[in-house]
This record gives sequence, structure tokens and C-alpha cells, in this order.
Amino acid sequence: MTDEPHNLAQPKTAQPSSRLALIESAYRRALLYLARPVDALPLDIFRVLTGLVVFTYFVQIFFQAADFSGPDGLIDHELSQEIFWFTRMGLFHPGVGLKFFQIIFLFACLSCWGVILGYRVKLFAAVLYLIAVSTYRWNFLVMYVDDSIIHLALLWLLLLPVGRTLVLREWQADRKGAWQRWQNERVPGGAVRCLLWNLALIYLVAGLWKWTSPMWRDGTALYSVFKTPVSLSPNFWGPQHFAALRLLNYGALILEPLLPLTFVLSKGHRVKYVLLLALVAFHAGTLVTLRIPFANLICIAALVIPFGGELMDKLRHKRSDSELPLTSPQLGFSGGLALVFVAVLTLAMISSVTLPQWRTPSRAYSASTFAIQSDADFSPAGNVSPVQMDKFSYEGLGSLQFTFFSVLWLVGVAQQYQLFNWIDERNYSVHYEVFEFQKNKPVRQVDPGTMMLESTRGALLQMYLHGVTWMRIPRERQIELRNSLQLRIAHRYCQQFQPGGDLAVYATVARIAGTNRIEEKRALFMRFNCQTGEPRMSNPTIDP
Repeated sequence: MTDEPHNLAQPKTAQPSSRLALIESAYRRALLYLARPVDALPLDIFRVLTGLVVFTYFVQIFFQAADFSGPDGLIDHELSQEIFWFTRMGLFHPGVGLKFFQIIFLFACLSCWGVILGYRVKLFAAVLYLIAVSTYRWNFLVMYVDDSIIHLALLWLLLLPVGRTLVLREWQADRKGAWQRWQNERVPGGAVRCLLWNLALIYLVAGLWKWTSPMWRDGTALYSVFKTPVSLSPNFWGPQHFAALRLLNYGALILEPLLPLTFVLSKGHRVKYVLLLALVAFHAGTLVTLRIPFANLICIAALVIPFGGELMDKLRHKRSDSELPLTSPQLGFSGGLALVFVAVLTLAMISSVTLPQWRTPSRAYSASTFAIQSDADFSPAGNVSPVQMDKFSYEGLGSLQFTFFSVLWLVGVAQQYQLFNWIDERNYSVHYEVFEFQKNKPVRQVDPGTMMLESTRGALLQMYLHGVTWMRIPRERQIELRNSLQLRIAHRYCQQFQPGGDLAVYATVARIAGTNRIEEKRALFMRFNCQTGEPRMSNPTIDP
């Protein structure tokens, strides 16, 4: 009887140690799963492919420098940094000339070859990441998904254990020996699995968020996207394509949330191969229809990582992993950083559902409110009346969102995976007509493409011209921004051409909802003449 209390009490005293043992065991199992070694070769294939895409990206940025990055381009960077104060953190500041940007972007192009050829990969990846981050912040008005995915890919090159294989110097020294060693090279897998987590998050968030869009749910979104300026050929698509695009619309709604399974299914799983075909078709279709090439190319290149096991089986003729050199699982410093990064990124994405209106478009409006100003809204100086300028209410970031996104922004990361769910708010296109007048009589019609850039960044600037903003901008700053863009568009035209008379730009804004096209009345958008290469904004009463 005297032993009974002792026997009853014994499990109670052992309980805390048992819990600690269970926690420690779970931690070790999680670490073993996360950090177990992976093949290095697929990671370096991704490195080479990413380097080639980034090289092409910076070549484009180099040739666009005069239009967007330079001080005489279409963007008033000083005004942009006043409106978006958080973009001031970067290499670039007002006062530097076009040559400076061209030299920086040319250096970035050259640095890509260090990444591609395997020479000091981490150093050159860090340089490219810094330039890419500074560039998208400098040109924040025209930042889009290509910029977002490019700097994300460069960040992962910093975190992944790359540069162990596909090194040009090793290949030149001993081709056969280098290839044999590369096939057997193993590296810690912690950062690799965090990258797979990030990739799964992209498709999951983008896929699920489309379900909050009324247009995606009723099957009209994809057709409307293809009719907007972001499309490669908006005039190609017509009512005869609507049925097929509606079917693809619903297919995307169902398929995209399932794509993350690609990154968790086991090696050789049949469903995994089906998803591979779906992913390649998904991105290839986007490549040939929309003006977002670099993001899609990076996503296709990244597929080599979840299919790295299958690839290495082919290269090693299905030799068992047990025959490879044994290495102990280690998370390492880079793996730890990668884990923290994807955790914060995941919390940032989840925090969006804390916004009061997260299920509905943040800028719902009727077609009747979406109208540009008429001639009467222009003062003789060419300024715009504040009437109708502030068309949208925008909820912005909540305090919880701000916490997570601020952490990401401080390290250079700008990510928001709500892709194309914005179509309900920005389903519009603009048709421009440009006429040259002499003595108040039209003498010729000018190609609008010589004045309004038809690139993706040009289309983004046009959104601001018509009051569509991607971030919250006070009404008075919207007017200031629009006036600045009009003046710089006119300046660019005057520098390239020497018209003898007045230039009048007319715009017809149309809202697209499936096959329905609601057009506003054609209105005078801008009028100016060129004197000694400089524009003079005016508003005489002339009409073609």
C-alpha cells in the first residue's frame, strides 16, 4: 500500500521529459526530411537557364533605359519617389544621367555570364540581385510580374547550393572526369525544399485567389485578359474565340490550385508527369499570348528541380541513391535563411485574408464612372481638373499585412501572387487617334505607336494616365502624375519628330466584360505643339 502513491506519481514526473523527447524526435525527423541531400546537377541546370533569362532581361532593360530609367524618359523619378517614399532604398537616385544607367545595365549583362559559366556564382548573383532590386524600385510605376519573378530567382540563386557543377573551368580541364563527378555531386537540400515551397505557394495563391474574382467564376476573365493591352495581340481575339477561351478559363480555375502537387509528389509518380505537361502547356500558352515572357521562362526553368530525381535516374541509368557517397543532412546557414524567408512569405500571403473586403474587388466601379475627361475638363495650360480623377477606392495594406510585407521589402523582395485576379478592376483597353493640325485643320493622321509605347511598361503608364493606379495615390498627386506623364510623352515625341503643326491625341476608353465592349465617348486627351524640340501644351478648339 505504501508503494502505491509512489507508483501513481511516477508517470507524472516522467511526463515532461517524455514530451521533450517527442518534440526532439519530431524536430530531428523534420530536419532529416528538410535537409537530406539532393543532387547538385539539376540545381546548376536551373542556375544556367536562369542566368540566360536574366541576361535577356537586362538586355531589354538596357535598351529601354532611355524611355524609363533615364532622367529625360517618361517617368519623373523624383515625383515617383515622393509618392512612393519606400522606393528610395536602392542604388539609384535623382541626378544621375542616362549613361550611368546604361553602364550599370551593361555591367549586369556581363555579370550574368559569371552565373552562367559558374565563375564566382554567389558574388555575381548578389550583384545582379542588388541591381534588379534597385531597378524595379527606381521604375516602380512600371514594375510588373517579370520584374517580380526575376529578382526572386536571383534571390534563390543566393540561397541555393549552386556552382558545384556545370563549371566551365572544370569542363575545360577534364571533360570526362568533370561530368562523372557532377553526376555524383550531392548538396544539402534544405534551401532546395524551401524553393519548392515557394513555387507551390505561387501557384496555390494565384489559383485560389482567382476564385474571388466574379469574372473568373463566370468564365469571362480569360477572354477579357486577352483583349487588354497586356496581350500580345488583343485585336486577334474575337467573339468566335469566346467559347474556347471560356473552357480554358474554367480549366485554369480547376488546374492552377492543383499544380502545387507537382512539388510534393514522390519521384516517378504518374500524376506528377501529367502535371508537368499541364505546367509546360500553361506557361507556353501564356508566353505566346501575353507580354510577360521572363516570368514564364523562369517558371519553366524551375521545373528541372522538382523533376531532378527523374532526370538523374536517366543520366545515371537508374543507379540507386544508396550507391552515391553518404552525406549527413545539414540545414546550414543558407537553408536556415531560406526557411525563414518562405515562412515570412507564406504569412504575408495568408495575411491578405484579414482585409475586410478580401473576397471582392477593391476597386469596383460601373462603366459610367470610368470615363476620361472631356475637353471642358482641360484648362488652357493643359492641366487636368480634379473632377472624376479619383475614380477608385483602394483598401491598401492592413497593419498585419504591412508587418510581413515590410520585412520582405527591407531585404529587397516584392512579391504578391494574386495574378490576373485584377481583371475585374482593370478590364479596359484604350484606342488612341493622333492628328496633326495646321491652322486648325487636320493635315495628316499620325501612327499612335510613335507616341504611346505599346510595350508592357508603356501599357502600365497608360493606366496611370487614365486614373487606374496599382497603389493608393492621393487625388492631388494623381493629377500631378498624369500631367507629368503627358508632358514627358509630348517631350519624347518632340525629340524624335519635328511636326509643323499642333498634335491632338484623342482616346476612346472601352471596358471589356467577355464579348461585351462598353465604350466611352471619344474625347480629347492631349494637345501640344513642338517648339525647338520642346512641347507646349495647349487646348485650342479643333476637331477632326
